[in-house]
Amino acid sequence: PRLATWCRAASKECSAVEAVLEYWPVLIQGLWVTVWVSSCIILGAALGAIMLGVLRVSRTGVIRVLSMVFIECIRGPSALVLLFWVFYALPLLPGMPQLSPLAAAILVLALDGAVYGAEIVRAGIEAVNRGQADACHALGLSRFQSFTKVVLPQALSQIVPAFGSLARGMIKWTSIVSFIGVQDILYVANNVRAQTFETTIVFCLLAVLYWILTVLCGLVFRELEQVLPLNRALRAARAPSAYAPAGAAQ
Repeated sequence: PRLATWCRAASKECSAVEAVLEYWPVLIQGLWVTVWVSSCIILGAALGAIMLGVLRVSRTGVIRVLSMVFIECIRGPSALVLLFWVFYALPLLPGMPQLSPLAAAILVLALDGAVYGAEIVRAGIEAVNRGQADACHALGLSRFQSFTKVVLPQALSQIVPAFGSLARGMIKWTSIVSFIGVQDILYVANNVRAQTFETTIVFCLLAVLYWILTVLCGLVFRELEQVLPLNRALRAARAPSAYAPAGAAQ
C-alpha cells in the first residue's frame, strides 16, 4: 500500500511538472525580458554611480552638497514607490510624458541603483591614498589625468567587487516591474500559476531561474575583477620570476 501511494504521488507530481513545462516557451520569453531589464539597469546604474560618485568627492562644496541631497532624495523612498510615482503620478504633471512600462522600470531601477552605487564609488575613490594625487600634481598632470590614469584604476579594485554584489541585488529588484505590467519572468510565472494551479512548482522554478541569473552575474563580475589593472599588477608581482634563482622562490 505504501509503495502504491508513493507511486500515485510521484505520478501526480510528474503530471504537474509536465503541465508547467507546457508553458516553457512563454517562461523563456519572460526570462529574456528579465535579462534585458537587468542588463539595462546595471549598465545605467554603473554609469550613473560613477558620475554621482565623482560629484560626491568634488572639491566644490556646493556640488558635494547638491549631489548628496539628490542621492538621499532618491534613496529615501522604496523602489516600488518611485516606480509607481514615475509611471502613474509623473504623467499627471503639466508637460510630463507618459512613459511605457518598460521605460519607466529601467529609468527608476537604474536611478535607484546609481544612488546606491555612488556611495560605493565614493568610498573606493577615498580609499586611494591622497598623496598619490598630490604626486601626480607635482609631476604636472592635470586633475583629469590624475583621476583617470592613477586614482580610478586603483579605486576600481575596491569598487567592482562591491558593485557586483549590488548588481546581483538589482537582478532581484526587477521582480517589482510586473506591478506596472512589464511581462518579466514573475509576471509570466503568475499567469502560468493561474492557468495550472501549480503554485509550488511554478515558484520553485522561478526561484531556480533567479538563482541562475544571480550566479551568472557574480561570475561575470568575478572575471571582471581579474582583468582590472591593479589586480593584474598584483598577480604579476606575486608570481615568481623566471629569472630568479631557484633558492629565492623558497
